[in-house]
Amino acid sequence: MSTPNTETCNLALGHLGVSQTISDVNTERSPSALVCRRFWDMAFKEALRDFPWSFANKIAALGLIEEDPNEEWSFSYQYPPDCMSALKIQSGIRNDSRDTRVPYKISTGDSGLVIYTDKEDAILEYTKEITNYGILPQDFQAALSLLLAFYIAPSVTGGDPFQLGTRAYKAYLLSIAKAQVNSYNEQQEEEQPESEFIRSRE
Repeated sequence: MSTPNTETCNLALGHLGVSQTISDVNTERSPSALVCRRFWDMAFKEALRDFPWSFANKIAALGLIEEDPNEEWSFSYQYPPDCMSALKIQSGIRNDSRDTRVPYKISTGDSGLVIYTDKEDAILEYTKEITNYGILPQDFQAALSLLLAFYIAPSVTGGDPFQLGTRAYKAYLLSIAKAQVNSYNEQQEEEQPESEFIRSRE
C-alpha cells in the first residue's frame, strides 16, 4: 500500500497525463519521484498556509525570551518551531472583538523568528506543520495534488507546452476553496456578541 504523500504525487502526475505511477516517493529514484520530492515541501507548506485548517490547528503556550525587549513591546517570545502560520494570541475571550484582539508582531531575533506582544504568558493559536500525511482530508489531498502538478509541470512535460500546469493551478484555486469551506464547517462558533453601539440603541 502506497504512502499518502505517494498517492498525492501520483494524482499530480495524473493531472499532467503521466500514466506511470510512483511506488514510493520517499525512496524511489525515478525522474518523476525526484521532481515530486523536490517540490513537495514547497507545495505542501503553501497549501497549509492558505487557510486555518481544522486538522492543522494547534494552541500552545509560547516560550518567553525576555521582558521589555524594546521600547514598543512588553514581551518577546520564541516562534514555535512547528508553526506554519500564526493565527492569533489568545485574549482569554472565545469570541474576540476588535477591542479584545491581542496585538502582536513577528520579527527576527538573534536565534530566529520572535513574537513581540504586550500579553503576559502568551498563548498562540496557529497552523502547525504536519508530518503525518495520513490525517489529511481527501479534499485537501485532492487540492494539494493540483498545486503540486502546477509546480512539477515544466519538468515532467518538457516545458509544459500545453499549459497543463496553468490549468492545474486554476483547478487548485477552485478545489482549495471547497476544502476550506468543508474545514470551516467542522466547527460551530458562538454568535458574535452585539456591539456597544447596538446595545446602546436598545
